Amino acid sequence: MMKVFTIVKNKLGKFFIPLIMLLFSSILFALMYSGLKPDVLDIQLYEVADTTIRANSTVEDTAQTEINQKIAADNVAPVYSFNSELKNKQLSKVQLLFVTIEEIQKLEKSRATKPEEADEETDAAPVVEEEPLTAEEKYSLFQEKTTNLEQAAQDFTAEIPEWIIVELLNTPSDTLTKLSDLVTTITSEKMSEPIRADQLKETIEDAQDTIQYSNLDSSYQRIGYLIVDQAIVENNIYNDQATEQAKQQAMDNVQPVMILQGQVIVQEGHVVDSTDIHHLELLGMLDDEPSYQMLYSLLVLLAAQITGIYYITKIETTTSEKMTKIIVLYSLLVIVSVAIMKGLQLLQLAGINNIAFLYPAALAPMLANAFLSSRFSYFLNSFLPVFSIFVFADYKGTTSALIIAVVYSLNGLFGAFTKQRKEQKISGSLLWLMIIGNGIVMLSMILYLNQPVFTAQTLMMLVYSILGGILSYVFSIMLIPYIDVYYDDKAVLTMNELSNPNQPLLKLLLTKAPGTYHHSLMVANLSSNAVSAIGGDSLFTRVACYYHDVGKLTHPLFFVENLPSGMDNPHQLLSPYESKDIILGHVSEGVRILKEANMPESIIDICAQHHGTTLVKYFYAEAKKENPDVDESEFRYPGPKPQSREAAIINIADSAEAACRSMSNPTKKSIEDFVHSLIAERFREGQFNECSITMEELHIVENSLVESLVGTFHSRIEYPKMEPHNEKS
Repeated sequence: MMKVFTIVKNKLGKFFIPLIMLLFSSILFALMYSGLKPDVLDIQLYEVADTTIRANSTVEDTAQTEINQKIAADNVAPVYSFNSELKNKQLSKVQLLFVTIEEIQKLEKSRATKPEEADEETDAAPVVEEEPLTAEEKYSLFQEKTTNLEQAAQDFTAEIPEWIIVELLNTPSDTLTKLSDLVTTITSEKMSEPIRADQLKETIEDAQDTIQYSNLDSSYQRIGYLIVDQAIVENNIYNDQATEQAKQQAMDNVQPVMILQGQVIVQEGHVVDSTDIHHLELLGMLDDEPSYQMLYSLLVLLAAQITGIYYITKIETTTSEKMTKIIVLYSLLVIVSVAIMKGLQLLQLAGINNIAFLYPAALAPMLANAFLSSRFSYFLNSFLPVFSIFVFADYKGTTSALIIAVVYSLNGLFGAFTKQRKEQKISGSLLWLMIIGNGIVMLSMILYLNQPVFTAQTLMMLVYSILGGILSYVFSIMLIPYIDVYYDDKAVLTMNELSNPNQPLLKLLLTKAPGTYHHSLMVANLSSNAVSAIGGDSLFTRVACYYHDVGKLTHPLFFVENLPSGMDNPHQLLSPYESKDIILGHVSEGVRILKEANMPESIIDICAQHHGTTLVKYFYAEAKKENPDVDESEFRYPGPKPQSREAAIINIADSAEAACRSMSNPTKKSIEDFVHSLIAERFREGQFNECSITMEELHIVENSLVESLVGTFHSRIEYPKMEPHNEKS
């Protein structure tokens, strides 16, 4: 069957997957079409609905959405921008005002007295008093000084009335300083806080109140009032652009008002109002033509399923072959599930009430979780209940089809939750989960429907639902091993078959290369124990080890484990380059032999990867004696490096077993040191860079290998010497 499948796939090439998807969707459409009869909806405003009408598609109520957006925009508060730099600018203006006043006062004092020529006898200069400056002269001098200020400072002083300037010019220095400090402090405090235009007047009045309660004379308080009135300005300015952006953001955040497919538009027994009519018009359900919406919705659903499958396979797979297997298995699971639904629907139409609840809803999600992924399991369990609505379309207008869909969905979750490893026997606790879970789900639906619990009808519903859970459990036990064979070349049945010593390759290995056969068994024990310790596939690892060295069948005597006792090593007759070709060639020869024997690709991969790109050190060293410039890459295995945790562990165990077997006097310490150095060396060489094994797992593997090797070679471990009288006993 798999060969036929492979031949068809190869012939169709890139068209195979689209053809599978088209065939898959066509079969599903055919299974569900019979229950989807186009009909005309006849309903009038303010009449009592004789059936429940549900939305045939998902549409947006744009009018209501626009209303909601306008409300959201109207509720947006205006946005203001706080200009903190204005504080320093206004303080600078105030300070420049008082500094200019102080300069003029100092100038006036310096002109108060003017020394003349000194007297020859007294050597002292007489003082000549000049007349003081008039108010007009002082103000003129002030204006002259301000012309040297920045334009902003000039504008500020220009706003100060002339009488205030004159008054300040005549103010005593201590009072002037006190007034300057007070105005500066108040301006700094007020301008440190945001001030909007509508708050400016109140802020200035508050500042003037502070001046009023100071110990300044009332005349100077009035001057302070007028200065802070000019110094304190609006610094929290309305930002028209930011406000509009906030309104637009609020409008964008409004969720569209959607009428969802399957949503109840008109409830049976309720009066049809204008809102219902509006919704039906949006859905196009009031046309005087047969409605094909159910068919269209099914087509859209099938398209959505294909899109989802494609998306998930792109996330989870890297090869087209694996993608093909996933799509084919998913398609079969869905088709068989829908076919079972269709059969139950026909039985129900024949008069067997509630037989639909016998459907094993957890089976398909459980199989999808075992062979595909949890994503596919939940994805499948999302679509199958929806498909059931189309299968049981004769229940439209009532809640029966939806109740069936809910039961299928919840029961299917029990299967989706179960991450069952294919190589393990399914736990009996899963059976109780199916029985109890299905029973509880069905009981909740019975209570929801307000049906009496202790009646023949409800009891049969419970019995059917529980039987559906039992069938899911039984069928999963029956199907998983056989699906595994066709889906995964690491299947348990396949591995068990290949582990049989009567397999032709194993028998040939035993007769032609018994040392290699024994070595393979030892590596299998070491590797499977280590893989099991980190939660890997121990059965596959064991079987792969049986076949990893079959390439040695080509030249068995050139591998030391196959040399008869006393026979000289044939490598002594060869150059290091010839020996290297034989040693390295056992990998490529093994791949060739396994391919000719039609072995699973995973077994072939282990054979190709079990040495990675490691160096054949002995013959490289021999070649280097002859030619110091020898290229090291010529003496490395061609690879690839281990691509899986299992391959990495076999890579380590293969070398560890061979090395420990060749030790003359292995001790626990020497074994521990060797295994540790071996793993460290392989790690430094980057042999594990292409697989997912972690440092923590390598530590676990190291402990497992050491424990197994010590146990294997215990008879050769040196024990403390016994007393003479004990040796004789």
